[in-house]
Amino acid sequence: MAQNILINDLPLEIFIKILKEVDGVSLGKCRRVCKKWRDGIDGSDQIWHEVCRKEFKHSSEIAKRKAGNICRWYHIYKNLKMWIDITTFDKKVREFYKFSLHDKSHALDVDYGVLPLKDAKGVVFYDMSNLKYIPVAISETNCCKVTNNDHVSVILTKTGLYVQKCVDSNGVTEGFFKAENFVLSGEVIYFHNGRDVYKIDLTLDNITSKLITLCNYNIKEIQYCDGILHLFTTCGKIINITNNYEITEKPINCPIEWVKHLKNICAINDHNFVCYSRNLFKLDTDKYHHLYLEFPTITALFFYADVVLLGTRAGELLLYRLSSQKKGPMSRPIFDTLAILPEGKFAVQLDVCERKNGPLIIASTFFEIILVEYDFFPHEQEPKCSFPVNKLTMYKRLLRLKDRLQSS
Repeated sequence: MAQNILINDLPLEIFIKILKEVDGVSLGKCRRVCKKWRDGIDGSDQIWHEVCRKEFKHSSEIAKRKAGNICRWYHIYKNLKMWIDITTFDKKVREFYKFSLHDKSHALDVDYGVLPLKDAKGVVFYDMSNLKYIPVAISETNCCKVTNNDHVSVILTKTGLYVQKCVDSNGVTEGFFKAENFVLSGEVIYFHNGRDVYKIDLTLDNITSKLITLCNYNIKEIQYCDGILHLFTTCGKIINITNNYEITEKPINCPIEWVKHLKNICAINDHNFVCYSRNLFKLDTDKYHHLYLEFPTITALFFYADVVLLGTRAGELLLYRLSSQKKGPMSRPIFDTLAILPEGKFAVQLDVCERKNGPLIIASTFFEIILVEYDFFPHEQEPKCSFPVNKLTMYKRLLRLKDRLQSS
Protein backbone atom coordinates (compact mmCIF):
# COMPACT_ATOMS: atom_id res chain seq x y z
CA MET A 1 0.00 0.00 0.00
CA ALA A 2 1.45 3.33 -1.06
CA GLN A 3 2.28 5.74 1.72
CA ASN A 4 0.91 9.27 1.51
CA ILE A 5 3.68 11.89 1.66
CA LEU A 6 2.86 15.41 2.77
CA ILE A 7 4.51 18.26 0.92
CA ASN A 8 6.12 19.48 4.14
CA ASP A 9 7.87 16.12 4.43
CA LEU A 10 9.65 16.52 1.08
CA PRO A 11 13.41 17.20 1.05
CA LEU A 12 14.20 20.89 0.59
CA GLU A 13 15.77 20.35 -2.85
CA ILE A 14 12.57 18.64 -4.12
CA PHE A 15 10.44 21.41 -2.61
CA ILE A 16 12.57 24.04 -4.40
CA LYS A 17 12.39 22.11 -7.69
CA ILE A 18 8.59 22.13 -7.50
CA LEU A 19 8.45 25.85 -6.70
CA LYS A 20 10.70 26.69 -9.65
CA GLU A 21 7.80 25.63 -11.89
CA VAL A 22 5.43 28.14 -10.25
CA ASP A 23 4.80 31.66 -11.58
CA GLY A 24 5.84 34.69 -9.54
CA VAL A 25 2.36 35.68 -8.32
CA SER A 26 1.62 32.14 -7.11
CA LEU A 27 5.06 32.01 -5.50
CA GLY A 28 4.24 35.14 -3.54
CA LYS A 29 1.06 33.47 -2.28
CA CYS A 30 3.04 30.37 -1.31
CA ARG A 31 5.23 32.56 0.91
CA ARG A 32 2.16 33.31 3.02
CA VAL A 33 1.19 29.68 3.66
CA CYS A 34 3.40 29.26 6.72
CA LYS A 35 6.75 30.26 8.19
CA LYS A 36 8.48 27.12 6.88
CA TRP A 37 7.38 27.84 3.31
CA ARG A 38 8.30 31.51 3.59
CA ASP A 39 11.77 30.69 4.94
CA GLY A 40 12.32 28.05 2.26
CA ILE A 41 11.27 30.39 -0.56
CA ASP A 42 13.11 33.43 0.77
CA GLY A 43 16.21 31.41 1.49
CA SER A 44 16.56 30.17 -2.10
CA ASP A 45 17.30 32.99 -4.51
CA GLN A 46 17.55 30.48 -7.37
CA ILE A 47 13.76 30.14 -7.29
CA TRP A 48 13.30 33.86 -7.97
CA HIS A 49 16.10 33.80 -10.55
CA GLU A 50 14.14 31.16 -12.45
CA VAL A 51 10.91 33.18 -12.18
CA CYS A 52 12.74 36.29 -13.46
CA ARG A 53 14.19 34.28 -16.34
CA LYS A 54 10.72 33.09 -17.37
CA GLU A 55 8.77 36.34 -16.91
CA PHE A 56 11.43 39.05 -17.43
CA LYS A 57 14.16 37.26 -19.37
CA HIS A 58 16.25 40.23 -20.50
CA SER A 59 15.17 43.09 -18.24
CA SER A 60 15.93 41.04 -15.12
CA GLU A 61 19.47 40.33 -16.33
CA ILE A 62 19.99 44.05 -17.01
CA ALA A 63 18.60 44.92 -13.58
CA LYS A 64 20.79 42.39 -11.75
CA ARG A 65 23.94 43.51 -13.58
CA LYS A 66 23.18 47.11 -12.69
CA ALA A 67 22.28 46.41 -9.06
CA GLY A 68 24.91 43.76 -8.31
CA ASN A 69 24.45 42.55 -4.76
CA ILE A 70 22.23 45.49 -3.78
CA CYS A 71 19.23 43.33 -4.69
CA ARG A 72 18.54 39.64 -4.58
CA TRP A 73 16.52 38.13 -7.44
CA TYR A 74 13.47 38.36 -5.16
CA HIS A 75 13.75 42.15 -5.11
CA ILE A 76 14.46 42.31 -8.85
CA TYR A 77 11.27 40.38 -9.58
CA LYS A 78 9.13 42.50 -7.25
CA ASN A 79 10.39 45.74 -8.78
CA LEU A 80 9.97 44.67 -12.40
CA LYS A 81 6.47 43.44 -11.65
CA MET A 82 5.56 46.92 -10.38
CA TRP A 83 6.96 48.84 -13.37
CA ILE A 84 3.64 48.39 -15.17
CA ASP A 85 2.04 50.67 -12.53
CA ILE A 86 5.00 53.04 -12.07
CA THR A 87 3.01 56.15 -13.01
CA THR A 88 0.62 55.53 -10.08
CA PHE A 89 3.42 55.90 -7.53
CA ASP A 90 4.70 59.12 -6.02
CA LYS A 91 8.22 60.07 -7.06
CA LYS A 92 10.94 62.31 -5.71
CA VAL A 93 12.91 64.37 -8.24
CA ARG A 94 16.07 66.00 -6.90
CA GLU A 95 19.46 67.25 -7.96
CA PHE A 96 22.18 64.89 -6.74
CA TYR A 97 25.46 66.16 -8.18
CA LYS A 98 26.61 69.34 -9.93
CA PHE A 99 29.53 69.42 -12.37
CA SER A 100 31.97 72.21 -13.04
CA LEU A 101 32.25 71.59 -16.79
CA HIS A 102 29.75 71.39 -19.67
CA ASP A 103 29.84 67.78 -20.91
CA LYS A 104 27.36 65.19 -22.19
CA SER A 105 29.25 62.17 -20.80
CA HIS A 106 29.52 63.01 -17.09
CA ALA A 107 27.77 59.82 -15.93
CA LEU A 108 29.31 56.48 -16.84
CA ASP A 109 27.07 53.40 -16.90
CA VAL A 110 25.81 52.17 -13.54
CA ASP A 111 27.36 48.75 -12.98
CA TYR A 112 27.37 46.32 -10.05
CA GLY A 113 25.65 48.85 -7.80
CA VAL A 114 28.17 51.63 -8.49
CA LEU A 115 27.62 54.98 -10.23
CA PRO A 116 30.85 56.46 -11.68
CA LEU A 117 30.79 60.23 -12.28
CA LYS A 118 33.37 61.99 -14.43
CA ASP A 119 34.34 65.60 -13.79
CA ALA A 120 37.31 67.89 -14.39
CA LYS A 121 39.47 66.18 -11.74
CA GLY A 122 38.70 62.59 -12.71
CA VAL A 123 36.16 59.92 -11.74
CA VAL A 124 34.38 59.55 -8.39
CA PHE A 125 32.13 56.68 -7.33
CA TYR A 126 28.84 56.41 -5.45
CA ASP A 127 27.25 53.33 -3.89
CA MET A 128 23.73 53.10 -5.33
CA SER A 129 22.32 51.30 -2.28
CA ASN A 130 22.69 54.38 -0.09
CA LEU A 131 23.99 57.06 -2.53
CA LYS A 132 27.09 57.49 -0.39
CA TYR A 133 30.45 58.55 -1.75
CA ILE A 134 32.93 55.69 -2.11
CA PRO A 135 36.41 56.68 -0.87
CA VAL A 136 38.01 55.90 -4.23
CA ALA A 137 38.79 58.42 -6.96
CA ILE A 138 40.55 57.98 -10.30
CA SER A 139 42.40 60.99 -11.64
CA GLU A 140 42.08 59.82 -15.26
CA THR A 141 39.84 62.39 -16.96
CA ASN A 142 39.50 60.35 -20.15
CA CYS A 143 37.70 57.44 -18.47
CA CYS A 144 34.91 56.05 -20.70
CA LYS A 145 33.58 52.97 -18.92
CA VAL A 146 34.00 51.14 -15.59
CA THR A 147 32.79 47.57 -15.01
CA ASN A 148 33.11 45.28 -11.99
CA ASN A 149 32.10 41.88 -10.74
CA ASP A 150 33.38 39.46 -8.11
CA HIS A 151 36.26 38.42 -10.37
CA VAL A 152 37.61 41.58 -11.96
CA SER A 153 37.52 45.36 -12.35
CA VAL A 154 37.87 46.85 -15.84
CA ILE A 155 38.38 50.49 -16.83
CA LEU A 156 38.25 51.75 -20.41
CA THR A 157 39.98 55.04 -21.17
CA LYS A 158 40.72 56.75 -24.45
CA THR A 159 44.18 55.15 -24.36
CA GLY A 160 43.02 51.58 -23.74
CA LEU A 161 41.67 48.90 -21.41
CA TYR A 162 42.97 48.35 -17.85
CA VAL A 163 42.13 44.97 -16.28
CA GLN A 164 42.56 44.08 -12.57
CA LYS A 165 41.69 40.58 -11.32
CA CYS A 166 40.71 39.85 -7.72
CA VAL A 167 43.56 39.93 -5.24
CA ASP A 168 43.64 36.18 -4.52
CA SER A 169 44.18 35.25 -8.18
CA ASN A 170 47.25 33.28 -9.17
CA GLY A 171 49.71 34.56 -11.76
CA VAL A 172 49.56 38.05 -13.32
CA THR A 173 46.58 39.97 -11.92
CA GLU A 174 46.57 43.05 -14.15
CA GLY A 175 46.97 43.98 -17.79
CA PHE A 176 46.57 46.73 -20.36
CA PHE A 177 45.25 46.41 -23.91
CA LYS A 178 44.58 48.80 -26.77
CA ALA A 179 40.79 48.86 -27.08
CA GLU A 180 37.86 51.00 -28.19
CA ASN A 181 35.05 49.17 -26.35
CA PHE A 182 34.51 45.98 -24.37
CA VAL A 183 31.92 43.78 -22.69
CA LEU A 184 32.41 41.73 -19.51
CA SER A 185 30.54 38.47 -18.95
CA GLY A 186 31.45 36.45 -15.88
CA GLU A 187 35.12 35.53 -16.27
CA VAL A 188 35.45 36.52 -19.93
CA ILE A 189 36.13 39.93 -21.49
CA TYR A 190 35.53 40.63 -25.18
CA PHE A 191 36.90 43.82 -26.69
CA HIS A 192 37.69 45.32 -30.06
CA ASN A 193 40.40 47.63 -31.29
CA GLY A 194 39.36 48.94 -34.68
CA ARG A 195 38.01 45.90 -36.52
CA ASP A 196 40.09 43.38 -34.54
CA VAL A 197 38.03 41.48 -31.93
CA TYR A 198 39.72 39.84 -28.93
CA LYS A 199 38.88 37.60 -25.97
CA ILE A 200 40.42 37.57 -22.47
CA ASP A 201 39.83 34.39 -20.43
CA LEU A 202 40.11 35.39 -16.77
CA THR A 203 40.25 31.77 -15.59
CA LEU A 204 43.80 31.54 -16.93
CA ASP A 205 46.71 32.40 -14.63
CA ASN A 206 47.93 35.25 -16.80
CA ILE A 207 45.86 38.00 -18.38
CA THR A 208 46.38 37.64 -22.12
CA SER A 209 44.23 38.43 -25.15
CA LYS A 210 43.36 36.14 -28.04
CA LEU A 211 42.37 37.46 -31.47
CA ILE A 212 39.10 35.77 -32.46
CA THR A 213 38.18 37.57 -35.69
CA LEU A 214 38.84 40.48 -37.99
CA CYS A 215 35.50 42.16 -38.71
CA ASN A 216 34.86 43.31 -42.28
CA TYR A 217 33.09 46.47 -41.08
CA ASN A 218 33.59 49.24 -38.57
CA ILE A 219 32.11 48.32 -35.18
CA LYS A 220 29.63 50.60 -33.42
CA GLU A 221 28.46 48.42 -30.48
CA ILE A 222 29.58 45.15 -28.84
CA GLN A 223 27.39 42.92 -26.62
CA TYR A 224 27.49 39.38 -25.28
CA CYS A 225 24.33 37.36 -24.54
CA ASP A 226 23.58 33.65 -24.06
CA GLY A 227 26.93 32.43 -25.36
CA ILE A 228 27.02 34.66 -28.46
CA LEU A 229 29.05 37.80 -29.10
CA HIS A 230 27.15 40.43 -31.09
CA LEU A 231 28.86 43.14 -33.13
CA PHE A 232 26.70 45.97 -34.48
CA THR A 233 28.42 47.72 -37.36
CA THR A 234 28.18 51.19 -38.87
CA CYS A 235 26.77 49.81 -42.13
CA GLY A 236 23.78 48.11 -40.50
CA LYS A 237 25.19 44.58 -40.31
CA ILE A 238 25.04 42.43 -37.16
CA ILE A 239 27.91 39.97 -36.76
CA ASN A 240 27.27 37.02 -34.41
CA ILE A 241 30.15 34.92 -33.04
CA THR A 242 29.52 31.75 -31.02
CA ASN A 243 31.78 30.34 -28.32
CA ASN A 244 33.06 27.93 -30.98
CA TYR A 245 33.96 30.94 -33.16
CA GLU A 246 31.30 30.23 -35.77
CA ILE A 247 30.46 33.55 -37.45
CA THR A 248 27.18 34.57 -39.06
CA GLU A 249 26.03 37.89 -40.49
CA LYS A 250 22.58 39.48 -40.76
CA PRO A 251 21.32 42.97 -41.70
CA ILE A 252 19.29 45.22 -39.43
CA ASN A 253 15.70 45.03 -40.67
CA CYS A 254 15.54 48.64 -41.78
CA PRO A 255 15.45 50.32 -45.21
CA ILE A 256 19.06 50.69 -46.35
CA GLU A 257 18.70 54.43 -47.03
CA TRP A 258 17.86 55.00 -43.34
CA VAL A 259 20.65 52.88 -41.86
CA LYS A 260 23.28 55.62 -42.18
CA HIS A 261 21.08 57.91 -40.05
CA LEU A 262 20.96 55.47 -37.10
CA LYS A 263 23.63 57.09 -34.96
CA ASN A 264 23.00 55.32 -31.62
CA ILE A 265 22.50 51.66 -30.73
CA CYS A 266 21.41 50.11 -27.41
CA ALA A 267 21.48 46.33 -27.69
CA ILE A 268 20.97 43.14 -25.71
CA ASN A 269 21.43 40.75 -28.62
CA ASP A 270 20.70 40.55 -32.34
CA HIS A 271 16.95 40.15 -31.68
CA ASN A 272 16.60 42.82 -28.97
CA PHE A 273 17.94 46.27 -29.74
CA VAL A 274 17.06 49.92 -30.32
CA CYS A 275 18.61 52.14 -33.01
CA TYR A 276 17.85 55.85 -33.04
CA SER A 277 18.98 59.34 -33.96
CA ARG A 278 16.87 62.39 -33.24
CA ASN A 279 13.49 61.62 -34.89
CA LEU A 280 14.30 58.18 -36.36
CA PHE A 281 13.50 55.25 -34.04
CA LYS A 282 13.93 51.55 -34.86
CA LEU A 283 13.17 48.88 -32.26
CA ASP A 284 13.41 45.10 -32.55
CA THR A 285 12.60 42.65 -29.76
CA ASP A 286 11.46 39.04 -29.51
CA LYS A 287 7.83 40.24 -29.52
CA TYR A 288 7.77 43.73 -31.02
CA HIS A 289 9.12 45.47 -34.13
CA HIS A 290 8.58 49.23 -34.33
CA LEU A 291 9.83 51.85 -36.75
CA TYR A 292 8.98 55.55 -36.49
CA LEU A 293 10.24 58.31 -38.76
CA GLU A 294 8.70 61.23 -36.84
CA PHE A 295 9.56 60.33 -33.26
CA PRO A 296 9.92 63.08 -30.61
CA THR A 297 13.48 64.44 -30.61
CA ILE A 298 15.48 61.99 -28.47
CA THR A 299 18.29 63.37 -26.30
CA ALA A 300 18.83 60.23 -24.17
CA LEU A 301 17.57 56.64 -24.10
CA PHE A 302 17.64 53.63 -21.78
CA PHE A 303 16.58 50.28 -23.25
CA TYR A 304 15.07 48.06 -20.53
CA ALA A 305 13.90 45.21 -22.81
CA ASP A 306 10.19 45.50 -21.93
CA VAL A 307 10.09 49.30 -21.78
CA VAL A 308 12.19 52.17 -23.11
CA LEU A 309 13.00 55.34 -21.17
CA LEU A 310 13.38 58.47 -23.30
CA GLY A 311 14.68 61.96 -22.63
CA THR A 312 13.45 64.75 -24.91
CA ARG A 313 14.68 68.25 -25.73
CA ALA A 314 11.69 69.62 -23.81
CA GLY A 315 13.06 68.13 -20.58
CA GLU A 316 10.57 65.26 -20.42
CA LEU A 317 11.37 61.77 -19.17
CA LEU A 318 9.01 59.50 -21.08
CA LEU A 319 8.14 55.83 -20.65
CA TYR A 320 7.55 53.91 -23.90
CA ARG A 321 5.76 50.64 -23.15
CA LEU A 322 6.34 48.08 -25.87
CA SER A 323 3.14 46.20 -25.09
CA SER A 324 0.94 49.31 -25.52
CA GLN A 325 2.15 50.24 -29.02
CA LYS A 326 -0.26 49.60 -31.88
CA LYS A 327 0.82 48.05 -35.16
CA GLY A 328 0.26 49.54 -38.57
CA PRO A 329 1.71 52.25 -40.83
CA MET A 330 -0.51 54.98 -39.34
CA SER A 331 0.10 54.07 -35.68
CA ARG A 332 1.57 56.70 -33.37
CA PRO A 333 3.88 56.10 -30.41
CA ILE A 334 2.26 56.11 -26.97
CA PHE A 335 4.10 57.56 -23.96
CA ASP A 336 3.67 57.98 -20.23
CA THR A 337 5.37 61.02 -18.69
CA LEU A 338 7.48 60.04 -15.69
CA ALA A 339 8.94 63.46 -14.90
CA ILE A 340 9.74 66.87 -16.33
CA LEU A 341 13.15 68.27 -15.46
CA PRO A 342 13.59 71.88 -14.25
CA GLU A 343 13.15 74.50 -16.97
CA GLY A 344 15.98 74.65 -19.48
CA LYS A 345 17.40 71.24 -18.52
CA PHE A 346 17.14 67.99 -20.46
CA ALA A 347 18.70 64.55 -20.12
CA VAL A 348 21.69 63.65 -22.29
CA GLN A 349 22.14 60.28 -20.54
CA LEU A 350 19.68 57.96 -18.79
CA ASP A 351 20.28 54.97 -16.54
CA VAL A 352 18.33 52.85 -14.06
CA CYS A 353 19.34 50.99 -10.92
CA GLU A 354 16.92 48.80 -8.99
CA ARG A 355 17.10 49.01 -5.21
CA LYS A 356 15.21 46.98 -2.60
CA ASN A 357 12.56 49.66 -2.17
CA GLY A 358 12.16 50.50 -5.87
CA PRO A 359 13.87 51.85 -9.01
CA LEU A 360 16.18 54.84 -9.20
CA ILE A 361 16.33 56.69 -12.54
CA ILE A 362 19.55 58.63 -13.16
CA ALA A 363 19.20 61.53 -15.58
CA SER A 364 22.41 63.31 -16.51
CA THR A 365 22.24 66.81 -18.02
CA PHE A 366 25.20 68.87 -19.22
CA PHE A 367 25.79 70.15 -15.69
CA GLU A 368 23.86 67.98 -13.19
CA ILE A 369 22.85 64.52 -12.12
CA ILE A 370 19.13 64.50 -11.38
CA LEU A 371 17.58 61.51 -9.61
CA VAL A 372 14.01 60.28 -9.95
CA GLU A 373 13.30 57.94 -7.03
CA TYR A 374 10.34 55.61 -6.59
CA ASP A 375 9.36 53.81 -3.39
CA PHE A 376 7.51 50.70 -4.50
CA PHE A 377 8.25 49.06 -1.14
CA PRO A 378 8.99 51.71 1.53
CA HIS A 379 9.48 49.02 4.20
CA GLU A 380 12.48 47.64 2.31
CA GLN A 381 15.12 49.91 3.81
CA GLU A 382 18.81 49.64 3.02
CA PRO A 383 21.05 48.73 5.98
CA LYS A 384 22.74 51.64 7.72
CA CYS A 385 26.07 49.78 7.94
CA SER A 386 29.15 50.59 5.89
CA PHE A 387 30.00 49.03 2.54
CA PRO A 388 29.61 45.24 2.25
CA VAL A 389 32.78 43.15 2.27
CA ASN A 390 32.51 42.20 -1.40
CA LYS A 391 32.24 45.87 -2.39
CA LEU A 392 35.22 46.81 -0.27
CA THR A 393 37.24 44.19 -2.15
CA MET A 394 36.08 45.66 -5.44
CA TYR A 395 36.98 49.18 -4.33
CA LYS A 396 40.49 48.02 -3.41
CA ARG A 397 40.87 46.77 -6.98
CA LEU A 398 39.77 50.18 -8.21
CA LEU A 399 42.44 51.79 -6.02
CA ARG A 400 45.10 49.57 -7.56
CA LEU A 401 43.81 50.46 -11.00
CA LYS A 402 43.95 54.11 -10.02
CA ASP A 403 47.64 53.73 -9.13
CA ARG A 404 48.26 51.95 -12.44
CA LEU A 405 46.54 54.75 -14.38
CA GLN A 406 48.51 57.45 -12.58
CA SER A 407 51.85 55.73 -13.21
CA SER A 408 51.23 54.96 -16.89
